[in-house]
Amino acid sequence: MKKIHHIGIVSEHIDLALNALNLNKSDINEIIDDHVQDNYLHFIRLENNDPWIEIITPKNNNSTIFNFSQKYKMGLHHMGFLCNSIEEIKSKFNTNTNVVTLGTYELTVNSFGGQISTLFMSANNLITEYVELKNE
Repeated sequence: MKKIHHIGIVSEHIDLALNALNLNKSDINEIIDDHVQDNYLHFIRLENNDPWIEIITPKNNNSTIFNFSQKYKMGLHHMGFLCNSIEEIKSKFNTNTNVVTLGTYELTVNSFGGQISTLFMSANNLITEYVELKNE
């Protein structure tokens, strides 16, 4: 399955991103307190658009995106793609020395239907997140 699932935007503060995107807090469908990555995840689905917008803000200086948010204040962080199997993606890129695995995570996102698995990879400064929906 090759489908853009979401666009991940890092922002130092949620209001900074909402203002830049001409959105309101009422446009946020779901907010998740990610205890593993120390981030707040704000999911937005705009009418007539398929991909979600994910605005990621750091909870503290242990956040996985803290340095990014301090350096850039706000910016495009990653593209999220749906996949059928995280394990297949891992094995596909296992021998590719140009691709670095950044991390895998399990998370419940009700807006996405429940439990998901994610895999973050980086190639030449492009971060890609693969999302496997577990409850389909």
